[in-house]
Amino acid sequence: KDKQEDGSLTVTLQLLSQVNDVVTTALMAVMKLAPIGVASIVFSAAVSVDIEQAGKALVFYLTGLWIAMACQVFIVYPLLLVVGGGRNPFSYYKNCIPALAMALGMSSSLATLPTTKKCADKNGIRAEVRDLALSLGATINMDGAGMGFIFQSVWLSAIQGVEFGISKVLLTGIAAFVCSVGTSPIPSSGAVALVVLKIAGVPINSTFGLVMAVEFISDRSRTMVNVLGDLSVVAVIDKHFGQSIVEMEAEKKKIGQV
Repeated sequence: KDKQEDGSLTVTLQLLSQVNDVVTTALMAVMKLAPIGVASIVFSAAVSVDIEQAGKALVFYLTGLWIAMACQVFIVYPLLLVVGGGRNPFSYYKNCIPALAMALGMSSSLATLPTTKKCADKNGIRAEVRDLALSLGATINMDGAGMGFIFQSVWLSAIQGVEFGISKVLLTGIAAFVCSVGTSPIPSSGAVALVVLKIAGVPINSTFGLVMAVEFISDRSRTMVNVLGDLSVVAVIDKHFGQSIVEMEAEKKKIGQV
């Protein structure tokens, strides 16, 4: 029960409510201080490196990241839609444009979720499959984030002269996969890359500020890939497991009515 006989909340819910208020207050304080912290990291990097060389290196970093994302968007996802979902990628992508535009502007998979669901409706995805798969995908399906973490690790190791062999690449890939699943679907959550860098043995110093300087650009690109990945996967789920999910949800409703 969530309420006592007198109508007040139970002790457990009161405790959870108070804990939630404390956590929310702490997070708001951190969010207010975050711009100052990021600016400090960026300025520290700017004064410790050659601006011209850093600029060229950042262009190389972003170009490489966008090429990888383009391969994912124009090769991997279309194949997934055709082979796994039996869909026409051109018409399917056309219906996904509103969600991609929202992802570009909001830089958050979670904030884009309502628009993503509408795009799924346009593509004929069952409502039960849409609600289950997209809600889950918005929190754990982070293809763009995973690629971003790997590129950040390799790029930072290269500009610092750190040797990055096959073993480190594999370790970084595994770490990036795990961390991308745990990445919060909010703007600029790419700071989780610090964990990947630590695991990969890449020195964390002022050069990390160079990555943060262009985070607002790369983060939006990653979010668009994340959202399109969710919409591509939901098509596969709808084709192979859609009817089972619909029946399962209908059974739940019957049980709830008893």
